[in-house]
Amino acid sequence: MERIAVTCLGSGAALGRDRMWSSLLLDGRILLSLPPTVVPQLYRLGKDPTTIDHIFISHCHADHFFGLPFFLLLYHYLYEREAPLYIIGPGGIKEATARLCDLAWPELRKCGVAPRVPVLFVEIEEEGCFQAGDIAFQAVKLEHFGLEAYGYRFAYKGREIVFTGDTGECPQLHRLVDGAGLVVLEFTHPDDAEDAGHLNAATVSRLTERLCEQGATVLATHLGGEPQSIEGLIICHDGETYLV
Repeated sequence: MERIAVTCLGSGAALGRDRMWSSLLLDGRILLSLPPTVVPQLYRLGKDPTTIDHIFISHCHADHFFGLPFFLLLYHYLYEREAPLYIIGPGGIKEATARLCDLAWPELRKCGVAPRVPVLFVEIEEEGCFQAGDIAFQAVKLEHFGLEAYGYRFAYKGREIVFTGDTGECPQLHRLVDGAGLVVLEFTHPDDAEDAGHLNAATVSRLTERLCEQGATVLATHLGGEPQSIEGLIICHDGETYLV
């Protein structure tokens, strides 16, 4: 089986210390979350921003999509390409992105300056199966403080890959991850703190044990602290690449 290079641009939750905000890059082309720290991290790690063609946004919290104005600014001035850039996220993300860009760089629209890349939004209004270019994916609505928050599952290099985004424990989460080959799991609470919108150590431990029994590789990100080691779980660290 062909391996996938998973580069951790950041592994931290919004209030985590000593870590960039969570964002993982698969084979240089699939980005999972786009916080404001992504662009400098790409350059620091020698990654080419123009090879990214799919960006998955689980929900519209700042540490997951406020990097979009910075990323799109690259195509205003530095880069140009004909291949589309797909931005996948909850309903309203296209309008939210436009508002963010206008707040960040208000002069650009007034001057008629636009990104020199076709930007195609795939907005998720409800659970289902969708297509973004050459990637077919499933979106499952998860529990995150009542927001429109989705986890994603897609086939890539013969593997079923799951990105949970932020979520509390819920039946939909188990449905999303069961049988997957690679699971990128949020792990906000390194202890057993109860939180309706995030996972804690006890839940992550149970999920990891079951997924490993099914033959999955499990990576943990969105860390709010320094968790204890859990057998079978790969704890992501900023700047590291994992061949899985």
